[in-house]
Amino acid sequence: MPTPSDRCQGMEQMLKAVCIKHRKITSICTGFIAWDSSTEQQRGAVWREQIRCRLVIPCIVCTVVLILFVFDTATNTSNYFEIFNYQFYVFKDNNSTSKQSSNKIGKNIPALSKESLNTSTKTFMKQVNYSSTTTGLQTSTMNPTLGNLSHCLCPIFMNGLGNQMFQFASNFGIAMSKGMRIIVSKHSEVNLVFKLHDIDIWDNINICSKFTVRREKQACAYDKNLINFPNSNNSRIFPCLQSWKYFYDSRVELRKQFTFRDRIRQEAENNINQIIKRLDIGSARNITLVGVHIRRGDMVNNGLGFNVATSEYLTRAMHYFNSKYQNVKFIISSLDVPWTKANMPNNTNLIYTSYPKREIVVATLALCNHTITTVGSFGWWIGWLTGGDVTYFKWPAKEGTFLRTQYNKDYSDFFYPGWIGM
Repeated sequence: MPTPSDRCQGMEQMLKAVCIKHRKITSICTGFIAWDSSTEQQRGAVWREQIRCRLVIPCIVCTVVLILFVFDTATNTSNYFEIFNYQFYVFKDNNSTSKQSSNKIGKNIPALSKESLNTSTKTFMKQVNYSSTTTGLQTSTMNPTLGNLSHCLCPIFMNGLGNQMFQFASNFGIAMSKGMRIIVSKHSEVNLVFKLHDIDIWDNINICSKFTVRREKQACAYDKNLINFPNSNNSRIFPCLQSWKYFYDSRVELRKQFTFRDRIRQEAENNINQIIKRLDIGSARNITLVGVHIRRGDMVNNGLGFNVATSEYLTRAMHYFNSKYQNVKFIISSLDVPWTKANMPNNTNLIYTSYPKREIVVATLALCNHTITTVGSFGWWIGWLTGGDVTYFKWPAKEGTFLRTQYNKDYSDFFYPGWIGM
């Protein structure tokens, strides 16, 4: 007849077998149970371990198997917080009685409660064990072969930094909501600019070419059918994904992903310090900095239907900030400096900048208190990273053009809730 110790070892082996079987769901299957055989040497420990093995561990085994079975289903109906593949996911509680909400054009979006955020963040920090690399942080050491890959999204990066940030952010939000992982090339601009963490960062992502491709219907509108697929399918979702609705529920974690690398952050801080020194005001606390990004260049006289912001819009936006805040200074970035200087209001509080690297432009303007955006994804992300008040030009596309068909009717899928259209 097997001894209690033999039963304990048997239960432990069963747990390990369950973990191995479900590695297709969780690449690092540890932390379920930490069995310490040394406790049997302690006084009275043998009896306690016998009771634990006979009663507790079989229950734990059943619980673990049940949880893994639920995770393996094609749809996830959980409404609270879950740790899945060592990532932090927030699921909206449809039955919540909380009165907290954030303003959105046409609808109300439940906000994360402070208690829920604190609880889930603590769990997240407890579970994740990062391994450092020269290009970021990764959690998977699994051999990149198609046979042992599942539950993965591989973003398709294209065009400028603003577009690539949308492509990453939307894939990230979709992955978080569906219990999937993100695979990113270590050579991608997003990885070189930001300190990505809890992301699979690989030197070679050729395997992604074998993933199922899913294409959006509109470039700048939310497509709910786009994300209606089993999370076990390795997928590539593209091309533009320019809607905040894909990542709104994961916005807290996304801000952590979009942390600039040290060299970029330091250069941006130096730029702001130089501006403060030039103004001879002592400290940034004594003024209100408003970043202004004016996009023209490739959007002027194009055939797709882009509208460029007018001088009237810029005047209204600057008046808004001057009337609401004190000691306002406008830090302006534009590739079309002659037009900008000719069309900005005659104001002594204008500071023109010229930074050759686009990531430095984003990082510098993001250190301001508020933002005036014009058109394009680049300025969109400056506003999102900055926070504070953000104004935008309400008509980014000409009516009757191809570009106009890429937005929803009132542009609400594109412009972030709470921003101010003018």
